[in-house]
Amino acid sequence: MPLLVSRLIFCLLPLLTFSSIAQDATHLAAEPGGISFFKGSWTEVLAEAKRQNKPVYVDIYTTWCPPCKRMAKEAFPNPKVGAKFNVHFINYQLDAERGEGVQIAKQYAVASYPTALYIDPNGTLVHRAVGYPGINGMIDQADHMLALSQLRTTVAKGDRDYVEGKRDPDFLKKYLISLQALNRPIDDVLDAYLDALPEPERATNETIAYLAEKLQSSTTKSFDFLIKNRPSILSSDPAKRNLATPVYRALYRALSNDFKQAELTNDEALLEKVIVNNERNTVSGNPFFVRQEAQKQEAANDYRLKFFRQTKNFAKYRELAGPIAQNQLMSQPLDSLRKLDSTTALRVKTMMVIIPDSIRTKIAAIDQPANDRLMSWKVSHSLHEIADTYRELGTSAADWEQALAWTERSIALYSAPAYLATYKALQKKLGRHD
Repeated sequence: MPLLVSRLIFCLLPLLTFSSIAQDATHLAAEPGGISFFKGSWTEVLAEAKRQNKPVYVDIYTTWCPPCKRMAKEAFPNPKVGAKFNVHFINYQLDAERGEGVQIAKQYAVASYPTALYIDPNGTLVHRAVGYPGINGMIDQADHMLALSQLRTTVAKGDRDYVEGKRDPDFLKKYLISLQALNRPIDDVLDAYLDALPEPERATNETIAYLAEKLQSSTTKSFDFLIKNRPSILSSDPAKRNLATPVYRALYRALSNDFKQAELTNDEALLEKVIVNNERNTVSGNPFFVRQEAQKQEAANDYRLKFFRQTKNFAKYRELAGPIAQNQLMSQPLDSLRKLDSTTALRVKTMMVIIPDSIRTKIAAIDQPANDRLMSWKVSHSLHEIADTYRELGTSAADWEQALAWTERSIALYSAPAYLATYKALQKKLGRHD
């Protein structure tokens, strides 16, 4: 390094250090009337929170973060912010890149700055907020946090009453609202609400709408009730017709929630329940359409394939997917598929005349060639999904060779950029380059 440059750097170092200290100083003290920050260790601040029976507000910042500096300059010295935070919280600051801040930021999974953590005296995270929301936003944050504390007291009483057997519908509705506000499970309470209703009130439009709004799981009495009392989109009663879409969405949401939970916990028993309930949902939505066994099996296998892919269980995926790809999808002649494309397109055209405008608009937005070649696209898409999973999770050249053949077939049936990308990726895995 040239001598002149090295001297210049050493001359600037004290200035940089002073600048860093000056930035930190804005986090170590507040102007009179602003937020007062506790000085001490993490253990000491939690002890102080227990002593005063207050939650801890933690500002996690970095010295290079512009919003952090703006918040330190604008919000922390503000008397309104100080009045709110000094009364209701023990206020604390941590630099995410220094001292205890490194470990605390990691412990609470802080990834953006500034992050506000609201923590109870036992160190449990109650609420987090990312970014600088402005002075009014910080006050709103504090109010939300205080409301959560009050809500927890309300829910704790509701928990006791529920365990002790309180089951009147008005109480259960209020209890459900409180549980949802805290992101607590509501399935048992919603079923209890349904059971508590007098028989004449159960199948009313109001009850069906309420259950549809609250439903979260397909493994509940409420799901069963909506399946059995599902309003038809073709009903002559406008009120029931208007309920058809909310109920459809609720049933779909419940199935989706359970499938996600099955994936998250790798729960194959829950997966199979979802498959059964999905079939019930499909049949209830099309009471005049008789499902063939092959259609039921296809829907079930779609769920299983997605599950094994998401849980990265390639052994089970391959056991199921291999025969489907080779014996079902690859064996369909091209001319037969083209005939099916034509008949399906005619059916779709007829259906478009009778369905509601909202659904017609969504279908019309689909890529037009897929409408005209729907069955070819379906087979092509299914082959590509399997081939791409083999590309991602396969462990041998034999897996990738098989996937390459399936990809070639999918492109021949219905070419798409994603299919071509998979083909190139498989060629690369096999050491072949164009």
